[in-house]
Amino acid sequence: MGPGNQVKKYLMQIHRVDQSTLIKGLLSFFALFLFINSAFSLDAPSTEREAGVKRNAAAPISGSQTPPIVDDDKDRHTEELPDETSDNKQTDKGNGVLDVANAPLKAIGGVVDATRDAIRSYLAGNKEDAVKSLSYAADQGHAPAQWKLARMYAEGDGVPRDELRAFENFSQVCDRHADEAPESPTAPFVSSAFIALGSYYLNGIPNSSVKANPVKAREMFAYSASYFGDPEAQLVLARLYLDGIGGAKDTKQALRWLNLSAEKGNRLAQAELGKLLFNGEVGAKQRARGLMWLNFASDAADPVSESWIIEANDAALSEATDTDRLAANAYLAQRKRRAK
Repeated sequence: MGPGNQVKKYLMQIHRVDQSTLIKGLLSFFALFLFINSAFSLDAPSTEREAGVKRNAAAPISGSQTPPIVDDDKDRHTEELPDETSDNKQTDKGNGVLDVANAPLKAIGGVVDATRDAIRSYLAGNKEDAVKSLSYAADQGHAPAQWKLARMYAEGDGVPRDELRAFENFSQVCDRHADEAPESPTAPFVSSAFIALGSYYLNGIPNSSVKANPVKAREMFAYSASYFGDPEAQLVLARLYLDGIGGAKDTKQALRWLNLSAEKGNRLAQAELGKLLFNGEVGAKQRARGLMWLNFASDAADPVSESWIIEANDAALSEATDTDRLAANAYLAQRKRRAK
């Protein structure tokens, strides 16, 4: 069973959000500063990572296909930094990732310089040079560079469009950085890469070895949703549970993931959750709560690309009773007080 129309709609809208947030992050010197800062502070890891805490607080109640989270690299940063003048020290972990803790400082500087050059070239419109610099940084395991390179191939942005090559680059991000700390500056790029892989597995890539695999797609979205807590992944995962794509239908899990995404401000999830609750499509009607979520989503919706949200809210308002509206307003006021 292929992806439903709702899933396709979500992925298209998520892609627009993805571009407007993550690309801005990569193409700014602030993102470069965050990378430099994180690269030179690995000898002072957080207490959680020193203790090897397993982060999976948002895991599904049951039936999840999310891979187990095992922090097996808790001692990675305890090794002594070698002499920066040595050219014979091992600078990668055997999987193509630059091991900053063991790399000469000039190797780290090479990645930083390449990223800086890529940003300057891209902003100047010299995408050929940007690809060269990004490729160097990507080869050293720099996740934002890998992600941007993948996105350029996916869209034909300065390079011939090549979805298979994009898939391979996204796969490298996921393979090398799956255990990235969710609060790190690199995490949004890794989470986005899992979403991209999920999209490819939903549809497959024509004339390639990447075939449609809804089960694998659900796994990718589940990992991004649970480990990274990504609201976009949570939204799509909810839809997959609702439609029974990649596994059995599970309305309880669908509502759980929709609610998590909606609570984080994802207006697509808010609108979908509002519709389901107002119309009683997955259980007893909860018209006031449904109206509340639709109101939230409608206030922030784009009138052109997200007109369906505004229409859904208008339809619910026309059907709602005075009691429904009063209760919805009470919910809204309660949420606003909690947010202060």
